[in-house]
Amino acid sequence: MRFDGIVIGGGPAGMFAAITAARQGRNVLLLERNERLGRKLLITGKGRCNVTNDCSGQEVLQNTPRNGRFLYSAMTAFPPEKTMEFFRNAGCELKTERGNRVFPVTDKSQSILDCLQRELRRLHVTVLTDRAERILVLGGRAAGVACQKQSHTADWVIL
Repeated sequence: MRFDGIVIGGGPAGMFAAITAARQGRNVLLLERNERLGRKLLITGKGRCNVTNDCSGQEVLQNTPRNGRFLYSAMTAFPPEKTMEFFRNAGCELKTERGNRVFPVTDKSQSILDCLQRELRRLHVTVLTDRAERILVLGGRAAGVACQKQSHTADWVIL
C-alpha cells in the first residue's frame, strides 16, 4: 500500500509522531511489531504514567544533570506545556502532583494509552502489527518499508 509516511514503532513516541503527521493531513501508516501498541507505556510511573513535568522547557534543561544540551531543540520545539496541551486536546485530563510531576487524573497509564489510540482512530491512522525488516530506498531516499507480511511505500519514514 502507498502512504504519505510510515512510522516504525508503536510506542508513545511513534504514536505521537503518527498523530502529529495525521493532524497535518498526512495519510500515515504506524507499524508495530508486537500485537498491541504502547505495551511498555503501561508500566511507566509504576503504572500511573508520569506524562511530563509542569515547568518550562528551560527549567527541564536546567534540571537535567548531565549534558542537557542534547534536549535543547526538543524542549524549544515542544516544551512540557505543549505536551500537556496535546493530551488535554485529545480528551485526557491531567493533574500536577508534588515535584511538578504530571499524571492522568485517573492515575492509570492505560488512560494515556487509550487517549493516544483514540486519537489514532479519529485521525484514520492505519495501524498494522507487522515487523519492519528493511527500509526501501529509491534515489538515496527512504521510499517505504519491507515488512514480514508485505511492503509499503511512502514519501518518508520515521524510525
